[in-house]
Amino acid sequence: MILEDKKALLACIGASVVTFNVRVRSVRPQRKYSQAFRLIKAYIDAQHSEWIPVGTVKLLQIHPLKSGRRKEFFSIHCDALGASFGEYRDREFMIIDGTTGQFLTARQLPKMILIESEIADGVLTLSTPDGGSVQVVLADVIASRDIKRTTLFDNLQADGIDCGEAVSKLISGFLEQSDLRLVYYRPDLFNGRPCKPQPEWWNNPVPKRNDTVRFVDLAPFMITTEGSLKALNDRLERPMRSANFRANIVVDQSEAWDEDKWAAMRIGDVQLECFAPCTRCILPTVDPEKGVKDPDMQPLKKLREFRLAPEGKMRNAHGQSPVFGVNAGIVKPGYVHIGQTVYVKYKPSAF
Repeated sequence: MILEDKKALLACIGASVVTFNVRVRSVRPQRKYSQAFRLIKAYIDAQHSEWIPVGTVKLLQIHPLKSGRRKEFFSIHCDALGASFGEYRDREFMIIDGTTGQFLTARQLPKMILIESEIADGVLTLSTPDGGSVQVVLADVIASRDIKRTTLFDNLQADGIDCGEAVSKLISGFLEQSDLRLVYYRPDLFNGRPCKPQPEWWNNPVPKRNDTVRFVDLAPFMITTEGSLKALNDRLERPMRSANFRANIVVDQSEAWDEDKWAAMRIGDVQLECFAPCTRCILPTVDPEKGVKDPDMQPLKKLREFRLAPEGKMRNAHGQSPVFGVNAGIVKPGYVHIGQTVYVKYKPSAF
């Protein structure tokens, strides 16, 4: 409905252009286009300064364990650190190599994507498909203060609290790698991973921000659209699902790749600021239900054919990592729920 309304508006403007041209062709040749162009320009300018409805919220996801199984909710709370619902917070737990402190994900260990997280009354329960299960009392973890220094992307470091031997044994056995540890993010610990947008991340003016993040790859929020997913699937032999891309917010009814042009989003009381395209690694090639990589490296291979950053500073920054989705940080916190209308303000151009 929203997409149809936008098309209808443009059709009306187009009709105005034709009508105007017919009426003034013999009267004011030198000014015959001015009013028509003014209408079109007003519409285009409005997209940059006004909130434009582009779709609705279709799916809301939190991944308590980085690279673990997703949790879907009808509603989530959005704040400076990211998405949450009750005791669930996005990417609050992470698996590391106990010897080196290096973070590990389903990129290296695809079966990690099958590990289930449940959190209730201060107790984390991790479960694996082979029937293994361990409960971790989070208050005991905090009291232990067994702090581990971890290393994430770009060799940036952050501390987490080790969750103990029992859960280490569970994940090491299931993932078939020795000395794996589970660490717990706490806001009072050292965090050397500020998210500061860089000018080369896109070809439009980049907002000046300095976001604190948990164990996410980059930004507090990741947003994708069903329109772009459909456009991608039209090029694939085996369709992908939104779950492959692990976004927090999935928008429906918007045009394909429209998110390339979003500068800001509003959903109910929540306002988000977009500041970088979401570049993709091999993780979307991991089947979220089976925990195995696609033998043809799809959809990454296909995305590289038509979704690389444009040549120039953006290509130098993002290289061969194709774009799917957009990263964002909070401006105004609050709750969002499925079915709400998504409004955006547009950048001057794509990317």
